[in-house]
Amino acid sequence: MALFILLLLFVGIAVCLTWFLVAHDRGEKEPIGMLWIAAALGLVGAIAASFIEGSFLDAKDLQPLVGLPTLAGSALAIGVIEESCKFIPLALLLYRKRYFNEHTDGVIYFALAGLGFGVPENILYTLQFGASAGIGRVILTPFFHAAITAIVGYFLVKRKLAGLTPWGIIVPLGVAMILHGLYDFGLSSGRAPFAILSVAIAMGLSTALFVLYVRASDMDQDRGLSAVGHNSFCRSCGFPNPKHHLYCIHCGKHA
Repeated sequence: MALFILLLLFVGIAVCLTWFLVAHDRGEKEPIGMLWIAAALGLVGAIAASFIEGSFLDAKDLQPLVGLPTLAGSALAIGVIEESCKFIPLALLLYRKRYFNEHTDGVIYFALAGLGFGVPENILYTLQFGASAGIGRVILTPFFHAAITAIVGYFLVKRKLAGLTPWGIIVPLGVAMILHGLYDFGLSSGRAPFAILSVAIAMGLSTALFVLYVRASDMDQDRGLSAVGHNSFCRSCGFPNPKHHLYCIHCGKHA
């Protein structure tokens, strides 16, 4: 029964986060199909990462008994693999899309990819290691994958809107890989100071997700990409409202 409740919690938390991000998007409405694709790519990324890690990494190298250098190298490798599998496929698909045109888009799409990756991972860990592992993940990692990928996505769309080359995203992506590696290293080390570092990283990233989303919304409003302020889009249907009418000419509702 406890396992079933934990599995429902993982799914429920993901649904609530998705609802929050989409419902508070005040710009042009995102294509529903693309939102589903973002989440699906995260799931595919989880499968790919599991295959790569199983092929090239030894699970024994993530045990507390191995030396710290070996443990750190394996943890960093996991960070590189998983962040690449979550971020790169969606970035390649989404970057040139017309509707990838607001700061909040970088958070929303890539958070969904993170959820598509993280929810199955949490469920599998819970089924494999039991309720105690699931409880720890409910506390520590419900937003971990969503947050770390969404932060990189934010910097990607920020570069696009600034007219900069996307190659600069290598730096934020590299930071995400290192943070992910440090998180795994701390949890696997069996040492209290490193475990505290992992907790701090997880909590910090979860907080940053919501702070960055608010900042992205404010930046969209300043640029006239929000239904708030400049009213460039109808907040009811998302239809463009370039003349800033009080009522939307598309759906007739209050813009």
